[in-house]
Amino acid sequence: ALSHHQRIFHYTQRSIASLGYLETVTWSFTNSKIDDIFSDKKLRLINPISSDLDTLRTSMFSNLLIHAKNNADRGHKSLMLFEVGPVFKGRQPGQQNIFASGIVMGNKTEKNWMVKTEPFNAYDCKSDVVQALKDLGIDGSKLVVENSNNLSFHPGRSGSFYLGSNKGPLLASFGEINPIIVNQLELDHYSPCGFEVYLDNISE
Repeated sequence: ALSHHQRIFHYTQRSIASLGYLETVTWSFTNSKIDDIFSDKKLRLINPISSDLDTLRTSMFSNLLIHAKNNADRGHKSLMLFEVGPVFKGRQPGQQNIFASGIVMGNKTEKNWMVKTEPFNAYDCKSDVVQALKDLGIDGSKLVVENSNNLSFHPGRSGSFYLGSNKGPLLASFGEINPIIVNQLELDHYSPCGFEVYLDNISE
């Protein structure tokens, strides 16, 4: 039988994919130049396989945004990507958390003479994260939203969901990606938005 953690992992994958996101599976390491923007924890690898993959990721947004940037450079400017996997707080076994992270970028509907194109925004990520939490069995009426102090996101255009009250477990965060990061990746005119679900905080 699947453990609680494995079940949550699979349910989350299914839920986010059903919202229209494409799943990516990337290395647990990433580019330190980008990862350092998300966190001051520097988890450098001694013998990296390449200079672009020289640190353990402290956020999943590093790899998702690198992926988005590669797509945008090739002309695929509108996308919805997600990944479920480990994010590291330290080098020791157990110093990792399982996150589900997603990003949206560009326009919701591809150009079509019938439909006005509309860019993705933070509210799209907010409603997607609420749906994912409900799919995991969480009662939507028990979700409390607060301002997010998560450095991955734009300080004024982001939020975090707690269960029950702002003292309850932190379940997810969402918002526009921090403009400093967006600027460094030269994604300014795409204004990517994203979310994180903290699977370890979702109890049975």
